[in-house]
Amino acid sequence: MQQEADRCVKCGLCLPHCPTYALDREESESPRGRIALLQAIASGQVQPDEAITHAIDDCLSCRACERVCPADVRYGQLFDAGQAMLAEHAPPRARLARRKAWLLHHPTLRRGVFRALFLLQRLGMVAIARSLLAGTRLGVALRRLPTLPWARRPRRGAPPPQGQVGLFTGCLGEGPDQHAVRGAQQLLSAAGWRWHAPRSQDCCGALEQHGGAGGTAHQAIQRNANAFAEHTHIVSLASGCTAWLQDADHSASSDDRPPPFNGRLTSLWALLHDAPQALRLVARDERVAVWLPCTQRNVLRDERTMLAVLRQVPGARVDVLPVMDGCCGAAGLHFLEQAERADRLAAPIVRALQENPVDRLLCANVGCRLHLISALREAGLPLPVEHPAQWLASTLH
Repeated sequence: MQQEADRCVKCGLCLPHCPTYALDREESESPRGRIALLQAIASGQVQPDEAITHAIDDCLSCRACERVCPADVRYGQLFDAGQAMLAEHAPPRARLARRKAWLLHHPTLRRGVFRALFLLQRLGMVAIARSLLAGTRLGVALRRLPTLPWARRPRRGAPPPQGQVGLFTGCLGEGPDQHAVRGAQQLLSAAGWRWHAPRSQDCCGALEQHGGAGGTAHQAIQRNANAFAEHTHIVSLASGCTAWLQDADHSASSDDRPPPFNGRLTSLWALLHDAPQALRLVARDERVAVWLPCTQRNVLRDERTMLAVLRQVPGARVDVLPVMDGCCGAAGLHFLEQAERADRLAAPIVRALQENPVDRLLCANVGCRLHLISALREAGLPLPVEHPAQWLASTLH
């Protein structure tokens, strides 16, 4: 970590692009400030007290700083290493990260929770609990809960012959993200690709990785590497998950270890752009806004291909929301754990949609969509918020 941190020359060019620095204008809330804090902890100059850990934990891992850094500092790698170092100083941090993600690795129980919430929403019990628990963390979580569909296992597709697309559905692909998964399946089939969603795949492990429990995260990576061993292409729909899967490949390569996915990760949009057969799409007279999640903009950088595919829909006007370098505030569980800050970060997006009315909003990350649905609902702007694959599939002939 120290060697990577030393590459930061503290020039400050990243500061105008950092969402948390824009909120508070404090040095400790900037990439430069956080790197300096981690260097001081690593060298033993300071001990990580509450103020220091709070400043580091406020980071959204948006990685806008990476995109503009002239020294090419890999801030995402530094942040994860810093979280692991903080967990060494305070082991309960890593245990807490594992507890937060525990449910995501148990599909049957996870599906049961989604179905229970579905029923409680339909019976009106969630609204009652939300009122009774107002002001508590659980009350905040219930207030931000979208209307859930009935949880279903994603379709698996045909057995995996050589050359088939492996579809990573993620831990929310059977619940809040199931429409995106179904849309991707329809698009891949329409474009002439054979696809398969392995039953043995696991949650990606990003929550643990960014929470200091890297060992647990890499166990999840290995399980997923085994699940997708027979696929030539691997497609993940949630940009946050995809970014961590890609990071795992790159970090293994830099350490002279075999990459778990061996460069087979690709985007749905690249496959659709270079599809065996063209998509047949019906015309849509719609104004569509696209919010680009931080992980898509700053890590994956596949937005141009995605926009080119979306703009194939006849009659539709598809434009990126004019909010530059912003973060919606979702950031894993940040929008639940630091709701007030998350709402402040989402406010410019809400204002942009109020000032530029559209028919729907598209966003390629499930956490961002959940947060934006809540923010728009609170602002009295009940706009449909969908994954781009869901919307594009709805235009198939």
